[in-house]
Amino acid sequence: MGAISDLDDFCRPVSKFWGHDFPPNSSNHDEVDITLCFEDTAVLYGICAVFWLLAALKFLCGDRGKPAIPRNWLNIAKIALLAVPLVTALLDLIYTVYRGNKGSSDEEEGVAYFQYVTPIVLMLSMALVAWVIFHERRTGLRSSGLMFVFWLAMVVYGSFKLRTLTLIAEDDNGVKDKFRFTTFVLQFTTYIVEFFLVFIPEPRAKRRHTQTEAEERRPCPEEDATFLSMITWWWLNWLIWRGWRKALEYSDLTDLNQEDKSGVVSPKFEANWNKEIKKAGLTFRPSTTKPARVDMVGYQPASESTENVVIQDG
Repeated sequence: MGAISDLDDFCRPVSKFWGHDFPPNSSNHDEVDITLCFEDTAVLYGICAVFWLLAALKFLCGDRGKPAIPRNWLNIAKIALLAVPLVTALLDLIYTVYRGNKGSSDEEEGVAYFQYVTPIVLMLSMALVAWVIFHERRTGLRSSGLMFVFWLAMVVYGSFKLRTLTLIAEDDNGVKDKFRFTTFVLQFTTYIVEFFLVFIPEPRAKRRHTQTEAEERRPCPEEDATFLSMITWWWLNWLIWRGWRKALEYSDLTDLNQEDKSGVVSPKFEANWNKEIKKAGLTFRPSTTKPARVDMVGYQPASESTENVVIQDG
């Protein structure tokens, strides 16, 4: 109970950390709800903390080696919309500082500590979102799983908070803090718009093709698939239905993705294979007892030079 009491001090006088924000004589007292402070601290801070961690892992893991996506209206719109939560969070912080210096009155309640911290956390998160969007465009990622999960979580958080604010307004016969209510509605609207923009894949990166290649190219639908389509394999439905209706032919198939072609995969495999051979202390020497064949691979310990160890597939 001591920890909850300390958290309640972080939320007072606006709210409390756990329970709900309605007095016993309220018509909404029996409503299943969580407090405004819990939503703006535990829920929001948790979403942002997970996002920061995943963004750090994304940066440490490096890029995918794809060509950069050119600047486009979708990418610009995603970054431009972030100005709304950034500016409104800054205004919330300024408003909180002003109210804190002014002091409470009969008409206005005091300021809670979490109202100083939450706008800062939100601004830092939106700045990180802008960097992730920019980084993913530079690394050729057309649909982001990280941004899908983040905006989905923010929409869920905003939905719960909007319900809580609506119930409080019903209990108070109107919205008392119209400024913070307005800034939140603007933020929540941005979360919804950003979430729907995730379902639109970025344009393809420009690659050079000869005229013959351009005419014969049949792009794989996976290139235009969003994150949700990829994890549900929805982009493959057309081929499954076609195969169910008739026997598939070569003309029904599409090209491989650029990163899945042997010209891209084989050098990476060979480099890693040679590393493993070197670790094992083996060296490759063609067999002297039989003609070299494609299905024959000869390895022997690097220290031995008189006898070959021959491994034949099959």
